[in-house]
Amino acid sequence: MKVCLLSSVHQALDNRVFYREARTLARAGHEVTLVAVHPVDEVRDGVRIRGLPAVARWRRPASWRRLIGLARASGAELFHFHDPELLPAAYLLRRATGRPTIYDVHEAYPEFIAVKDYLPAAVRYPLAGSFRLLEPPLAGLHDALVFADEATPAAFRRLRRPSVVLPNFPDRELVAAGAAELGTVSARPPVLLYLGGVERNRGSRLMVEALALVRRQRPDAHLLVVGHFMPPALERELRRDAQQHGVGDAVEIVGRVPFAEIGRQLERAAVGWVPWQPYPKNQKNVPTKLFEYMAYGLPVVSSDLASTRPFLVDGATGRLVRADDPQAHAAAILEVLDDREAAAAMGRRARDEVVARLNWSAVEGRLLGLYDRLAAEV
Repeated sequence: MKVCLLSSVHQALDNRVFYREARTLARAGHEVTLVAVHPVDEVRDGVRIRGLPAVARWRRPASWRRLIGLARASGAELFHFHDPELLPAAYLLRRATGRPTIYDVHEAYPEFIAVKDYLPAAVRYPLAGSFRLLEPPLAGLHDALVFADEATPAAFRRLRRPSVVLPNFPDRELVAAGAAELGTVSARPPVLLYLGGVERNRGSRLMVEALALVRRQRPDAHLLVVGHFMPPALERELRRDAQQHGVGDAVEIVGRVPFAEIGRQLERAAVGWVPWQPYPKNQKNVPTKLFEYMAYGLPVVSSDLASTRPFLVDGATGRLVRADDPQAHAAAILEVLDDREAAAAMGRRARDEVVARLNWSAVEGRLLGLYDRLAAEV
C-alpha cells in the first residue's frame, strides 16, 4: 500500500517512528511517506520524508494545515498518526479522504501530562483528567491502535479495534553493533551513562545525589548524560545541584544526539543507569534506554518499577533497586564497579535476552500483520 506516517512533535528520524516502523514498512514493500519535523525533503532508506519546520510547542497547531496537505498529497491509502495532539487532524483527514487511520499510542498520556511540571498544578491535573476521558473515544475514531507497552492498552479496553503492542526494542543494526563491544566493557573507565530525555520524574536529582555517594568511594567515577532536558531550564538545575554536591566536574552533559550516533555513547559506558522515579507514568511506560544498554552488554542499574521488572532479573541480568533511594542506587553502582568481571557477565546475559527475544525483529511482524489486515479492508 501507499502509507503515510505523521507527526508534528517527533523528529523525522525518531527511533520509533523512522528507524523501527517506517523502515520496516518500506522493507516490506509498502510505499512510505513520513511527514514529521525535518529540515529538508528527502528519501532515506526507502522512506520519503516530507519535512515540517521545528517550532515552539505553542506554535505547532499552525503546522497542522501543512501536515494535512502533505498527507493528502501523498496519495496514501492508510494514515498512521503518532501524536495525541493530532487526534482532531486525524478526524478531519479521515473525513476528507475516507481512508483508514491508525493511532500509535507512545505513552500513557494522561499520566504523562501529570508529570509535566512546567505546567502549573492548577492546569496540569485538570488537563490530565480531561484527556483521560477524551482520549479513548477519540482513539475509537481510528481503525486500529498501536501501543508501546503492555500496560497502556487497559485504558482502551472497551474499544473494539484491532491493536498490537510494539515495544521499543532495539533494531537489528543496534544489536549487531553491540556485539562488537562486549569484550571492552570490563576495561572501560567508570562512566555511568544516562541515555534519553532528562526530567525530574526520571530522577534528575537522584542521579546527582547518588553520584556524590559513589564518588566518596570511587572518586574517578563520572556521569555521562546523553539526552535533552525537559524543561530546558532543568539542565541549569542539574548543574547547580552537581556543584552543590561537589561533583560538578564529574558530570558531562552531551545533550541530544541523533539516534544513529548513540552507539558512540554506549561504547563509552561502564554502567547503564535507569533512575526513573515511581510515578504512575513510569510504572507503565518502559524506558527504551534499558534495551539499548542491554544490547551493548552494559551492566544495568535500574529503578525497580512495574515497567522494568519484567525485563531484568536482579543480580542475573541487572540490578533492580528502590527507585527513590539514592543510597540504594549508589550501592548497586559500586558493586558493579568493584567487580567488573561479574558485572560484564551480567551484561552478557542481558544481551543474550535481547538477541533471543527483546529485539525489534521479534515483534515487527505484528506491525506488518496489522497493515495486512487493514489492507484487506481498503
